[in-house]
Amino acid sequence: MHIFNNGKYKSLHAAAAGELTQIESAVKKDKDFRPHYHLTTPTGLLNDPNGLIWDGEKYHVFYQWFPFDAIHGMKHWKHYTTQDFIHFTPAQDLIPDELFESHGCYSGGALLVGDNIACFYTGNTRRPSDNQRVPFQNLAIFDKNGKLLSKRPLIENAPQGYTEHFRDPKPYFTAEGKIRFVCGAQRENLTGTAVIFEMDNLEDTPRVIGELALPAFDNRNVFMWECPDLLKIKDNDVFIWSPQGKTREPHQFQNNYHATYAIGQLEGQTLNSTYIAELDQGFDFYAPQTVANVADRTILLAWIGQPDLTYPTDEYKWHSMLTMPRELRIEQGKIYQQPAREIYQNLTALQAVQVENTAEIAQLDRAYIQFDAQQQPFKLDFFHNEKGETLTLSYDGKLLCLDRAKTEQTDWMEKFDSQRYCEIEQLEQVEIFFDRSVCEIFLNRGEKAMTSRFFIRDRQNVVKSDRALRLEIAQPKAIEIK
Repeated sequence: MHIFNNGKYKSLHAAAAGELTQIESAVKKDKDFRPHYHLTTPTGLLNDPNGLIWDGEKYHVFYQWFPFDAIHGMKHWKHYTTQDFIHFTPAQDLIPDELFESHGCYSGGALLVGDNIACFYTGNTRRPSDNQRVPFQNLAIFDKNGKLLSKRPLIENAPQGYTEHFRDPKPYFTAEGKIRFVCGAQRENLTGTAVIFEMDNLEDTPRVIGELALPAFDNRNVFMWECPDLLKIKDNDVFIWSPQGKTREPHQFQNNYHATYAIGQLEGQTLNSTYIAELDQGFDFYAPQTVANVADRTILLAWIGQPDLTYPTDEYKWHSMLTMPRELRIEQGKIYQQPAREIYQNLTALQAVQVENTAEIAQLDRAYIQFDAQQQPFKLDFFHNEKGETLTLSYDGKLLCLDRAKTEQTDWMEKFDSQRYCEIEQLEQVEIFFDRSVCEIFLNRGEKAMTSRFFIRDRQNVVKSDRALRLEIAQPKAIEIK
């Protein structure tokens, strides 16, 4: 075991006595923004969900974690188990302590192999002579109780033809029972792609099968594919990934980086897609991953964040959270998504509130709201404080707009604009999950989704509407960690 402690490349093994407790005291000073029913980090920074798997009895949820500050330092894998996405139990974390992960355990996925959980991940290392990045693809084995049994490197360096940006292996089984994993990659010509590897078993040496071809995707300006996930939903092959560099557009692909999916049929290594779109059109959604080994449904989690953003919570030494678990389904050739049934099962009874102009709603900042837009325009202002800050959601009959211009934003947040749009005709059902400093919005039972952070301190729980609306209100159950 090595104890890494070099600036921001510091592992938990190097933590001084009482250091994390002191950071936790800074986190506890945040009285406005910590979520109640979204999984977040105890200290420091959270980003990509990793190693999501159902082991036959419970879910394992890992996520990228830097414990010591709200910055992208040395990444660990924080580890929990849960049966219902409400009650979470800490399990053994993946802590960088080997030379093949000397600068962090980057993202990856998991596969249930026999009675063990095989976690494939990228070891971030840097060559001492010139600080050049050298990526490793590694394998960590956990038992179902969440105990780390072993870890070893599988591949050192990127294959020929690719740069050092080669990462995020997501494994799956072939129909013949072989193990494959797909990695995000950058070619030497600085274009993004994904590369598939195959192993006969966990003791085997991975061999390159080839690139995943996606002819219908416009890859112009895209310099990297991150967090690839190749899966099936019913009879459809689905590829989910995060292309970096795609040109921003007025009403879609509005963020600096995006989370995208393609539906079609996989023939060899070519996905002949029939539909390609964003998964979420809010301000803050990235690096989604589906849960492996779930037979009857497809569950997805994502990072509520973006790689380049800072947030007001950084001053309290914590950054970001995961989405609620979402169930994916395919309707009319597109992915629809809504919170997992466990979330709905743990709502309090719906209560109706008639809003004619302004209404005060108890615990609005941790509430579930549902209403019928009736295909008619509306404008809703949520929350208010002495600074006049508010979050606005409006619809003009064809275009939905979420506007956080009148909320607290960092310079990095403002850099990428203050409005996000979603084109949707015949808008009927609107669902909003507020959780202190995040909202997840689902339209027409999951036809479109918008996930965003917002920051309003010392807020009043009021809503203002420009027309009469009947809101159904409930309270999601807070998660418990013990």
